[in-house]
Amino acid sequence: MKKVIVFSLIIFFGCTNKQKELDCNDQGIKIEYLTDLDKLIRSKYICDYSFNTFGKDRLDKCKVLFSDVNYKIIYDQRKTRLLIDEKLNLKFAIVSISPDFKITEKVPNSLYILDDKLMPIYSITKFGKDKFHTYRYKYNEGNLIIEIAIDKESKNINVDKLTYKEIISLVSKMKNKFTYQINKGDFDEYFYDVPLWTEGYR
Repeated sequence: MKKVIVFSLIIFFGCTNKQKELDCNDQGIKIEYLTDLDKLIRSKYICDYSFNTFGKDRLDKCKVLFSDVNYKIIYDQRKTRLLIDEKLNLKFAIVSISPDFKITEKVPNSLYILDDKLMPIYSITKFGKDKFHTYRYKYNEGNLIIEIAIDKESKNINVDKLTYKEIISLVSKMKNKFTYQINKGDFDEYFYDVPLWTEGYR
């Protein structure tokens, strides 16, 4: 009798999980600017709580704040939101200096474009400089190699003022149009396996 009950519970929860996946609906909230992430989060709709940490300790505290058929938003509970565009198969990390993600004119958010393991492959950010630049990241034999774009269009881009369509277009330019050269400065080999956007997150 106990075996029958346990088996029934397994079937029930299995069906419930499948039904939950099937019920992942479009909430009809479109992203025009990155600030629209707040609209998604405030809706409190989550149809999929799953998040792959890829065994990285720094991702253990990440939490899903929103998920529908179009987008998933994940928060690292410190300074970063991850945006996964399910339709376009794009992954972003939006890093804010402000803990409440308020946009300020002096300090725009940094934007990282991520691969499937959430490692940065491109970004618009700054490393100890006044202006923001476009970077490309390469991983070679345990080393993180950072290249900077030298095109005029790639320099001092204010991510906060771009529409989402402009960001998508910019991703294409990063991959196919911009010219890069090696950027001076080394990063700890630790970031060969751990996403650079978690820098400073202990």
